[in-house]
Amino acid sequence: MLKKRIIFALLYQDGFFCLSRNFRLQKVGDINWLLKSYNFEEISGAIDELVILNLSTNAFDHRDFILCVEKIQKNFFIPITLGGNVRKVKDADRLFSFGADKIVLNTLFFENSDIAAEIVSQYGSQAVIASVDYKKNELSDYTNYMTHNREQKLSELELINHLQKVQVLGCGEILARSVERDGTGNGLDLAFLDFVPDNEITVPLIIAGGIGKSDHMIAGLQNSRINAVCTANLLNFMNKSLLQARRSIESKGLPVAKILD
Repeated sequence: MLKKRIIFALLYQDGFFCLSRNFRLQKVGDINWLLKSYNFEEISGAIDELVILNLSTNAFDHRDFILCVEKIQKNFFIPITLGGNVRKVKDADRLFSFGADKIVLNTLFFENSDIAAEIVSQYGSQAVIASVDYKKNELSDYTNYMTHNREQKLSELELINHLQKVQVLGCGEILARSVERDGTGNGLDLAFLDFVPDNEITVPLIIAGGIGKSDHMIAGLQNSRINAVCTANLLNFMNKSLLQARRSIESKGLPVAKILD
């Protein structure tokens, strides 16, 4: 049986790490605040992967973002996924050259699918995660998905069709993020899986949006269709709370890697 995973995500924008609620960002602190508030050597014993997304308004300024990544990496010993502002193959090249084990692609999958496919071909499916941001439409049905660009543009492509498309283009995993649950701490949107047919997603599924405590992680990982849960809640997971969450998950007998002492 494949091990299930716990993923922590950091959202970076214009020099600050941010909280997100319904995809609206609020600045919390810079890299110095982050390193003071989080013991990344300890965190690496509590999670399986770290995702760092660059949501900066200047799409071409990677320097400060990469400097932050390098500082985090000094005491971090598990896989790191980087994403944000990837519009060309050279953007992906840059992220891999700075130590990314995987990258996240979102807008590129529907704005320029040829480039997305080229990146997959060059680096392999296992190195590319398709981020699919979704919300309900006015009929309270999951018929559209939302790309997390700065305009938060609603796509006319139906969610199921987009899930099919990113898999055909070769993504190795899907990160499904609920716009409505994002940052609420009210729990994951597990009803999303009732909308998506059982055989529609054939790659590992990561689900995010709404995690506020360890019970929400447990509920996600207990679902047979979910391979990993992801939280980006900076304030709920300070100090030793990620370690405590992992202990709670292990106590339920869920198939996660035993990486705690």
